[in-house]
Amino acid sequence: MDLGKNGSQATDHVTRIHPAAMRIFLAVFFAAGILFGRAAGQNFAGTNGAASRFDWAGANFVARGGWGRMIRLPNDGWLCVNTRFGRGESSLEIRLTTNAFQSWSKLSEVEVPGRFLDNGELIQLPSREILLTGRSLINEESYRLPVYRSLDGGKSWAAIGSIDANEGPPGSLPQRGLWEPHFFLLNDGRLAVAYANEKHAAEKPAFSQVCSERISSDGGKNWGDEIILAAEPGGGKLRPGMPVVARMSNGKFIAAYEVVGVGDADVFCKISEDGEHWPAGLGSHIEGQHAGPWVTALADGQLLLTSCANRFSRSRDFGATWNFVEPAAWNFGTGKVFTWPAIYEIATNRIAAMVSRRGVQLRFGRLVDETKN
Repeated sequence: MDLGKNGSQATDHVTRIHPAAMRIFLAVFFAAGILFGRAAGQNFAGTNGAASRFDWAGANFVARGGWGRMIRLPNDGWLCVNTRFGRGESSLEIRLTTNAFQSWSKLSEVEVPGRFLDNGELIQLPSREILLTGRSLINEESYRLPVYRSLDGGKSWAAIGSIDANEGPPGSLPQRGLWEPHFFLLNDGRLAVAYANEKHAAEKPAFSQVCSERISSDGGKNWGDEIILAAEPGGGKLRPGMPVVARMSNGKFIAAYEVVGVGDADVFCKISEDGEHWPAGLGSHIEGQHAGPWVTALADGQLLLTSCANRFSRSRDFGATWNFVEPAAWNFGTGKVFTWPAIYEIATNRIAAMVSRRGVQLRFGRLVDETKN
């Protein structure tokens, strides 16, 4: 993303919920699914657009800083990475909750003196090793996507590999960065990562930015050749970036990404049979979504997608068509607001929406199909 390469930074003021109140809310939330703030959503005709809405409840503060991402652990705990911003550098903090989001404790911090770390991303492998990546840069000089591994649940980290890098003398690499890596597992268990890549901007034909993918067969230590996930046909100034990939219940994979230069950084998607081979081009446009998308596949087969438009789209046909589901988790006003959102299914049709605004925050909601009520 062009406006935001140098920071998912957010201010640190937020209204906190008293722990006792949060315990009461979560007990009700998980036991009965009765939430506050009920509001009617948009109605649509047809199977994919069956009348549905979100019921949302109060926010849960996770951390100061910005760019939050989570993974679920086998013991029903959740691990979160967020960016901490300092003077002349930034780092990645790791936090844990084991009490249904009532509180978070800081476990560790990954920092490299003199470098800016951001866009943290976590994944747990079938071996239960946890991997961490993110962008690591010295602006216009050095861009890296390192891989760190934890064998103790996120308490300590060791560097084990590098997904991609671009290195040069100071000032020699303006707009030649590597950004926003996103881990996912292929059907055969191999580890894959999608990311935004500006390295091809100096080639002929030139691509201002593409979405790239690489695959590791050894748990993140070594990475295969670059795969082009999304690019402007023939090269040009369009900038597909910020890719997120999800495995759908039919075994196929969906990628969602922004394309800066189309509309207001409009969101596109495309489908892969195996998560490794992708159709050429920019894919299919998703109406009403702009910048920094996130897509997740729910246990019942539905897809949920959001972006910095801070609204939700739902697909019941594996990404062929999309409809809006209202209301939004937060009211940030009209237009695009850079919240860098993510969506997680924490129980059946129970959603946690994470944003980076006034710190990293969560809001819990229930997806309601009104045709069944």
